[in-house]
Amino acid sequence: MLMIDKITKILNSFSKKWACLLSNGTIVETTLPDQSLAKSRTLRILKRIIPETQVGSHIFYSDLVVYRPTSDFFIFVIGRYPRNMVKGKFAEISRMYKGIDKEYKKETRSYEVKLKLVMFSMNLDEGPTPIFYMPKSFDDAILYKVCMKSMLALSIEKEGATKSMVSFQPFVDIKSLGIVYTFQFEDEQARGGAYDSAITVLVDYKYRALIYESYEAIEIAFRELKKEIIAEYWSTKDYKRIFNTILRKYFKNVSFETVEPVDLKEEMMNEIKKLVGN
Repeated sequence: MLMIDKITKILNSFSKKWACLLSNGTIVETTLPDQSLAKSRTLRILKRIIPETQVGSHIFYSDLVVYRPTSDFFIFVIGRYPRNMVKGKFAEISRMYKGIDKEYKKETRSYEVKLKLVMFSMNLDEGPTPIFYMPKSFDDAILYKVCMKSMLALSIEKEGATKSMVSFQPFVDIKSLGIVYTFQFEDEQARGGAYDSAITVLVDYKYRALIYESYEAIEIAFRELKKEIIAEYWSTKDYKRIFNTILRKYFKNVSFETVEPVDLKEEMMNEIKKLVGN
């Protein structure tokens, strides 16, 4: 049995709402819905308590308990439970702490979200079409599925992508989260004078809390990228050159460090209330 499976079994024995995260913001396992993770500031709480807690510490905040069995592994449990019972359960996990360190040591060294796919697509006369994507070796069947799903959100809009927006699309079968930025690409040759377009980035699903927390920074990056794509198209119509800079300039450094620290405990308590309220 894997280490996380053992931890999951212990946590499920007394709680239905919990999350295991690494210090860099990666979700190892959780029972919390994505909606809860997106609306709450789980990572903000985590970043706040990292310098204030020692290994083995238990932190009780009303309906939230945070436990740090190792330097890089944190457990959030939502709910009110007898402290002695909770500490006993955590003690079971502590006896496995060497295994936890060994299993996740390499992963906690990385503070970058590794990308699986970057794709620019347009809804042309023949339908949704991948215009450019990286890496080129990406599976064609999955590529077209991602393209279609990226454009799906636009189908319910009466006027297409007249408003630029960021949305998140889970791709459970490939364990990925799609970050989709839709916008309108003006072109007199297009029906209606514009093409609906999308920039899609796939990341590993375990990074979703980090992505949700970095929403504003990601949206700003997409807006700037959109400007460059349009400018590049009208100057050279060479998408390859502009997309070769995407990883380096816009997405390489999307990490836990993009989350602003919180110094006021009152604000942190407000975020905790949002978390336990979902």
